[in-house]
Amino acid sequence: MQEWSNNACLGYIQAALERKGWSKEQINEVTHAVYYEFDFKTIGEATQLYERSFD
Repeated sequence: MQEWSNNACLGYIQAALERKGWSKEQINEVTHAVYYEFDFKTIGEATQLYERSFD
């Protein structure tokens, strides 16, 4: 298993949004918002939040 990396996470987000045709400005807005959340959510909290979206 590879080590966690905030930059890798942001890279996945950027790649997905580029694939969907989002503008650079839109991508920057989302990645900055996610970057901000790194300071307020643990990896476990973020995992639970994402997994609850499938309920």
